[in-house]
Amino acid sequence: MAFQVDNPLWLLGFIPAAVVLYLYWKSNSTLAGGRKIVLTVLRTLVFTLVILALAGIQILWPIQQLATVFVVDRSYSLGDNEKNALEQVNDAVDQKALEDQAGIISLAREAVVETPLSNHVDGINSFQTEMNQSYSNLASGLQLAGSMFSSGDKGRVVLLTDGNENIGDAVRQASYLKRRDYVVDVLPFSTVYKEDVAITSFDVPENIYLGEQAPMSVTIDSSMDTTSQIRISKDGETIIDQTVEINEGSNQMSFQHLISDDGFHTFHAEIVSEGDQVVENNQLSAFAETKGLPHVLIVEGKSDAAANMEKALNASAVQVETIPPELLPVQLSNFLKYDSIIFSNVSAHMVTAEQMELIERAVQDFGVGFVMTGGDQSFGVGGYFKTPIEKLMPVDMDLQGKNELPSLGLSIVLDKSGSMSGTKIALAREAAARSVALLREKDTLGVTAFDSVPWEVVELGPINDKEEVENKIRSITASGGTDIFTPLSQSYEEMKPLELKRKHVILLTDGQSATSMNYREMIEEARESGITLSTVAIGMEADGLLLEEMAELGGGRFYQVQNNSTIPTILSRETAMVTRTYIEDNPFYPAVSNGYGWGAYFENGVPQMNAYIATTPKGRAQQILTSEKGDPVLARWQYGLGKTVAWTSDLSGEWAGDWPAWENWSPIWNDIITWTFPQYQKQSYQISKKIEGNQVTLNVTSADSNPASLQANLVSETGEEVAFNLEPKAPGEYEGTFEADESGVYFLQITEQQNGEAVSSFKTGVVVPYSEEYTFKPANEHVMEEIASAGGGQVLENLDNSFSPDGLPPRYDRQDLFYLFLSLALVLFMLDVAVRRFRISSAFVNTISSNIENRRTKVSEGTDKRASQLSQLKKASTKNTAKQSMPASTEKKQPDPLKNVTAKRKTESPRPVAKSGNGKNNNGGESREEKMARLLNAKKRGKK
Repeated sequence: MAFQVDNPLWLLGFIPAAVVLYLYWKSNSTLAGGRKIVLTVLRTLVFTLVILALAGIQILWPIQQLATVFVVDRSYSLGDNEKNALEQVNDAVDQKALEDQAGIISLAREAVVETPLSNHVDGINSFQTEMNQSYSNLASGLQLAGSMFSSGDKGRVVLLTDGNENIGDAVRQASYLKRRDYVVDVLPFSTVYKEDVAITSFDVPENIYLGEQAPMSVTIDSSMDTTSQIRISKDGETIIDQTVEINEGSNQMSFQHLISDDGFHTFHAEIVSEGDQVVENNQLSAFAETKGLPHVLIVEGKSDAAANMEKALNASAVQVETIPPELLPVQLSNFLKYDSIIFSNVSAHMVTAEQMELIERAVQDFGVGFVMTGGDQSFGVGGYFKTPIEKLMPVDMDLQGKNELPSLGLSIVLDKSGSMSGTKIALAREAAARSVALLREKDTLGVTAFDSVPWEVVELGPINDKEEVENKIRSITASGGTDIFTPLSQSYEEMKPLELKRKHVILLTDGQSATSMNYREMIEEARESGITLSTVAIGMEADGLLLEEMAELGGGRFYQVQNNSTIPTILSRETAMVTRTYIEDNPFYPAVSNGYGWGAYFENGVPQMNAYIATTPKGRAQQILTSEKGDPVLARWQYGLGKTVAWTSDLSGEWAGDWPAWENWSPIWNDIITWTFPQYQKQSYQISKKIEGNQVTLNVTSADSNPASLQANLVSETGEEVAFNLEPKAPGEYEGTFEADESGVYFLQITEQQNGEAVSSFKTGVVVPYSEEYTFKPANEHVMEEIASAGGGQVLENLDNSFSPDGLPPRYDRQDLFYLFLSLALVLFMLDVAVRRFRISSAFVNTISSNIENRRTKVSEGTDKRASQLSQLKKASTKNTAKQSMPASTEKKQPDPLKNVTAKRKTESPRPVAKSGNGKNNNGGESREEKMARLLNAKKRGKK
């Protein structure tokens, strides 16, 4: 047992306390003798207890119980050692004392608790947690182990590792545990080597000129002689595919490829080898930018829909590439190589949600231009309502003048069978909800979900509360079988009696139904009643032939869905198509709202236009041409770093009328497309990177040291935005850090801003290789020794002494005495008050003492008297016994006084006797002492 003082400065309070007590003793003359001594002692004790309480005196009881946490490195480099490590931990736990505690933690990229700290741990059979083994974060394991100890634990951390950490700082964390009086020991494990062929470097020049033979060099390290297949791809297209012989050790290889297109390119190198046991280090990436002529991508919804646009652009120094929607890129880098992208009458259901998001990212963050032209599959009738494409456009796909729409009845028949579970039913619900948003509240809507039986989710009728209807739709869940005929027939029957100008049914299903039913008769009868039908086949398992035939009979459209993300755009398009008022087909002359630099083309008037798609301009949009109804025909705006244009008529001339034959057709389109190109003069920046585990630090140095505000956007190859900020370090120097969850190329866009406006931009790529965990370095003994030294422990040979107190700093269980001392001081203070306030008379004390002494004397005298009488009675009884033993002839008969007394009592009437407290009867009879005295006197007389 020991004592601890938390606030030792309070002990100085004894000095003024001693002075006060001394002055009290000397100055107080009214008290004398024992009373003064008692008060001085009481006050001394009160001062002492209060000072000790304030000083924080604590009793320390040594803790004997031990707590050990085992931290097991489960990263990839340890491989098969995981089983061996677990066996050693279990053996150590079996040897612990009953009162000792044990806990187990496993770590890789993160650390997790396998077994909490407890004295009931018997070990574990296997590690239960799935982990990302691409990294080794020893620091996180030590930090988690330290958090498991309570304040009173006498703790030890045992780290089982090969020392090859690539995230965090384990040495620093171990030193922190040592400052908390915990010990960190390390049990080394060797790295498990496997047969491996790895690409250790892949180099491509970052800047390549158009038409140049780009050199590509690959370094391959191998632990064996083998035959390998090496592949190199550019923007997802394979350009090198060769079989090569790989020797044990380092292998250098070089390749060349002719760069025939400009823009931003990503390269990926991959090697496949016989006997290779590690595939995670078989790929590396690189990037390059090719400078050349501006490059424009035209996407045609229908063949030759943009032929007039191609002719106009071919007349200028612009490279044009025309593709159908099916060939749209699926990687961000493939969009970044274009200066502008043109959608010519492209339906939204031909473009996946992922591709739309990539286009939006390319426009917003990297300045790629975008132009959408009209047609019967574009804008609102194309299904772009609430899509990423609508976000970047200067117009909304919905209409403000919905009050002019004809009366409409729409019935959605939605398959909710078990095969629709997951993303299918989720997207179908979202699609139906979007359709509700496109309708007026007075429009008629019905939603029927079906499996083997129909379920009327929304009863066919006017929409009174859109939010309530959307909530009902989003409550649909998938289950059951498939029966198409019954719910479709029910929807037809409900819609037939309604007096509406347009009545339309949309059927979505991913399955098949019995074909014995007469679908043809039912659909033709409904068509005669003015009800049209469109069908959507979700996936290849759907009965596409039946659904296509049904749509043809119903006068609607058939959609074969390959990508589930297009389901919402299909329903949006169908809802827009059934209204038909999105298409304005009355010939007119567009009015020039504001030239915005293009006004010179309209000085001599504008050609006649036949039709366009009605849209609603956004608040910041610049309207150049408008219709006679005030709808935008040509509008533009800036979205992020990019610029976008909406041309609501077509390019073929069917809707545009005389415009393609207009003399200014080619010049104005050249200006429109050129306006969408990135206009900023690119500022040169030098980028350097530092990689620690999955933490990538970028240092950006500007050629101009003048301070500027930089805005940085970082995007992965899949188009996902990565959290990243640039912070200034010095004039012209900036730094930012991000976490790279995957290896590959990350695209960085740096924009310099002045007064809130972009003045220059810079685009580059950042290559993140695979984790160092797959490089198979030998065990890092130096790091393990540093961890043990910083943690006050040692590098172990085994776990035999895991629960030994040797080397552990002593720890104590503290008992605070503050309240005990304070309570005692209060009691003594009250006693001090009592002694001072209440005087005790000595005469009264003497009287009480005298009375007590007299009572004791009387009791003693009575006791002695009774003892004497009993002694005499005993002697008399002994003599009588001796006389009775003598012969009868010599015995002298004496009168028996007791006999006379007895006879006398027999003649008297009996009386109840009650004894008093002093030994006498209540009726005045003799006491026991008097009776005994009388008997003794009678015996004495008898002797005489």
